[in-house]
Amino acid sequence: MLANVLNRQMKWVSRGGSITDLPRRFPRAPHKDRIEALAAANHDRLGPQTLANEYDLPGMKFTVRDVSSPPMQGDLYAWLVAQRRPTTIVEFGSGFGVSGMYFTAGLEEVRWGHLYSFEINDEWAQVAAGAIAEISDRFTLTRGAFEDHVGDVPGQIDMALVDGIHTYDFVMKQWQILQPRMSPGGLVLFDDISYGQGMREAWLEIARSPQVAGAVEFQNRLGLAECR
Repeated sequence: MLANVLNRQMKWVSRGGSITDLPRRFPRAPHKDRIEALAAANHDRLGPQTLANEYDLPGMKFTVRDVSSPPMQGDLYAWLVAQRRPTTIVEFGSGFGVSGMYFTAGLEEVRWGHLYSFEINDEWAQVAAGAIAEISDRFTLTRGAFEDHVGDVPGQIDMALVDGIHTYDFVMKQWQILQPRMSPGGLVLFDDISYGQGMREAWLEIARSPQVAGAVEFQNRLGLAECR
């Protein structure tokens, strides 16, 4: 049911590439009950947490649920991993580890690949590392920004999730570093594409760029772009 809701609210920005064959429903992610239970336990245990200084939102606090991918997005993440069997996944912004758990659940299912996750908030990184480790050891979590640790990721990148600081300048800088590293046909997911005007502009500029074969939105929140 959740997967049907996600798919019904698809909107194409540019139709093309292999993602035009996305199915009408996505199966339930492996280990979903455990992932959601771990996320709920962390939400109850931690309460509201402050953001890293780089977000420039002093005094603002967010809970695990506030910054975590909805369960229906997790189904999509795990399904994409199962279908694509990526060797290398990169995550910009580990948060509290929910999306990382879904990615690694997919990696465990196919017994292949590795997640490289980056988080600038030290406290959040510690929580995320503990959560993802409950699902898989197929990950490396770095305390810091991907932009400062590009060399830590070997070879080409097959799949990526951009979910860090949602401003035009930050996202475009990350895309400019990421895009040349993507494998042909690689997939890049952008969360919170309607967070603000700058984030929205960055997403649409990327989705319509010549480096992208096709791009689609889910629920006006998640963007998926396939690289040429």
